[in-house]
Amino acid sequence: MSIDSELQKGAFVNFLGVIGKVATPLFLILVNRLYGPDVFGIYITAMITVEIVIAFLTSGFKDGALIFVARYADDKGEQTLLYRSLCNAFGWSIGFSVIVLIFGFLFGERLLEFIYADDFNAGLFIVFKFMLFAIPFMAFERVVLAATQGLMIMKYDALSNGWIRPIALLFFAVFFWFIYPDLKGIALAYLCTQLTLFLISVWVYSRQLSWKKLWYGFRNFSIDKQLLDFAIPQNINMTLNRFITGIDVLMLPAFGFSATVVGFYGAGAMIIREVKAIKGIFSTAFSPFIVRFHKESETEKLSHNFSRTAGWIATLTIPVLLLIAVFKQDLLSIIHPEYGGTSTFMYFLLLIPYSYCSFSLAGNIVAMTGHSKLTLLNSLFVSALNIILNFILIPVLGITGAAISSATAMILLNILEVWEANYVSGAKLYFKEIYKPHLAALISSGIFILLINTFPLLSYSIQGKIVLFLITLGIYSLVIGTSQIKRLIAKIRELL
Repeated sequence: MSIDSELQKGAFVNFLGVIGKVATPLFLILVNRLYGPDVFGIYITAMITVEIVIAFLTSGFKDGALIFVARYADDKGEQTLLYRSLCNAFGWSIGFSVIVLIFGFLFGERLLEFIYADDFNAGLFIVFKFMLFAIPFMAFERVVLAATQGLMIMKYDALSNGWIRPIALLFFAVFFWFIYPDLKGIALAYLCTQLTLFLISVWVYSRQLSWKKLWYGFRNFSIDKQLLDFAIPQNINMTLNRFITGIDVLMLPAFGFSATVVGFYGAGAMIIREVKAIKGIFSTAFSPFIVRFHKESETEKLSHNFSRTAGWIATLTIPVLLLIAVFKQDLLSIIHPEYGGTSTFMYFLLLIPYSYCSFSLAGNIVAMTGHSKLTLLNSLFVSALNIILNFILIPVLGITGAAISSATAMILLNILEVWEANYVSGAKLYFKEIYKPHLAALISSGIFILLINTFPLLSYSIQGKIVLFLITLGIYSLVIGTSQIKRLIAKIRELL
């Protein structure tokens, strides 16, 4: 099977997973309607905190597991090295997770008191203490899925993260609402979802890897210095990346904004955040090839596939962003009627998935070629800048200031990643492969701004918004060109 065929097959599996994420908007709607905006505001604050913690504990180890499994999987003589790496990935990530669990229960509430007001903090810790129990199970699951990706098996990650996770979260949220229609109910829903995913990952490991060899590896445990040299900086780097995209939500309640306002902003951020999954359709399938191209010093192939894949991602992402730009207020109102205030902040948040989906594939190249220490440096810089911007802009502009801060940080991070990818591996973005969707986005966005200012009635009704979207989408398609659209349709048919 050719590399293109393997990439397309892997991308298709991930595409099916993204379809399953239709449960995510249903979760947003039902949780806000059933539990209320206050509960959702506290929940999303706790969830982002846990995501930052789990990134710190597992990101480097799961990426390391992918790299080393991909490196050793084809050689039966290197199975000992493969399971030594897996033992280190499991041992260190789960071990640190247990330490964090204990620390969180002993000191978590006191730590939160320094940041948030008493009324917000009391509710936050109720959710947080349930989520802490999930962390060790999440660590195991993430390493297992990464290991299967190293084996070039993409279906389990798509099944787990694309289908089961959002559907289980939706199911348990509704189930526990009948028992605990408050913070405890949504916290239990989160915990049960993670336990379900853990059990599935145990089944996945049993199908694809060996418990006997893993047990032997633990019995003869030795520190994999090469893995640790990669994983520890990568843990910090990915933690900062998640921090960059979540610090706005965390800082709003610290500045005294109510749980309802945090929920309003968080709902908008979650809608836009789902667009980032489009990158995952291709990036998860592409990552193992990064390792292979780099190992074989095939820089031209890496650059060509990098540019082509980035072009595909941008072409698919931009129409979705146009759709959200037109219907942003309606989407928020569907989630909850109280979310009827100004949604200008979402225009700035749209820059985050645009930049991320268009250029952050460069970050995958930097990480998968083993240069996590380099990305750590710019993540530290961008995180510090994001905190400073939030401190300056939130008191002045409120939630719009938080959105501007996050968008600025993401754009700067992606610029640095593109430069790093070229610096460490020679991977380049070829202009001819990527320029059309961005040119089309610029022109269609300009027309959108012109229309809503010239004909404001278009933004006052659903019918007008539909017309507005169709006009901007039509202009986008015209600029992209008939040949580009045909190639994209052909590519989708190949995936199907």
